[in-house]
Amino acid sequence: MLARASTYSGRLRRHSLLGSSAVLAALVLAMIALIGPVVWSTDPLANNPLERLQNPSLSHPAGTDLYGRDILARLLTGARWTLLGACLVSLTVNLVGLAVAMLATTGRTVDITIGRLLEALLAVPGLVIALALTSILGPSFRNLLFALSLSGWPWYARLYRGVILTELSREYIEGARALGASRSRLLFRHVLPNIVGPVLVLATANLGFIMLNLAALSFLGLGIQPPTPEWGAMVSESRTYLQSHPWQVIAPGAAIMLAVLVVNLTGDALRDRLDPRFRV
Repeated sequence: MLARASTYSGRLRRHSLLGSSAVLAALVLAMIALIGPVVWSTDPLANNPLERLQNPSLSHPAGTDLYGRDILARLLTGARWTLLGACLVSLTVNLVGLAVAMLATTGRTVDITIGRLLEALLAVPGLVIALALTSILGPSFRNLLFALSLSGWPWYARLYRGVILTELSREYIEGARALGASRSRLLFRHVLPNIVGPVLVLATANLGFIMLNLAALSFLGLGIQPPTPEWGAMVSESRTYLQSHPWQVIAPGAAIMLAVLVVNLTGDALRDRLDPRFRV
């Protein structure tokens, strides 16, 4: 019994340490995006043909690109666009999805109508819809965010509908209903405060997926246009130099990988913290 308790305590400490490290790394990532370009004040748009395609050095820790621009400065500036864009899309799809899900639970007819609409929208992969929309609207950062938001909310709406219906079936809801609580009061006064945890967990856990989609569409040239730096676009610009000057691709690729890893670990830590079913 003591050995089992000791093993459980050790696992709990390791899990807690990993979660705390992930949250700390997420805060560091946010600080890098906010103040990184200020600390490393090199102009990310300044061309210097005499220093083009340089190896990493003290003056250029990540090297320079085809136009002699400092890759580190472009990474730090690009972090703002990539992280800000992913956060804006995540906020939009979660709010719209939650609002539609709450609307769907107000009545059977509304639920059936919204359910059929969601099924139709989910029949086509969201990334394909986003790709089509950005192709129609034209390549720009605003259009890319709009396309990702418009194509992403149906999945969240369907998931949140299930979460809300599960909460509405609980005993305390039956008690509130017996006391004469209206449907809107049940949703806003009782259900919504109790699903904040799952909503935050889902929003954080899927932020990395949104970030990958944003980088993928930017890689295809449908996001921010040159010379403004963005991680996915930087990979696209340097892909022809993968064999001769690999650091140009490795630097933005590693930034995307590390950012997604940190966000995913943070989402796991938040889930373990807010949902007792997943605690070690």
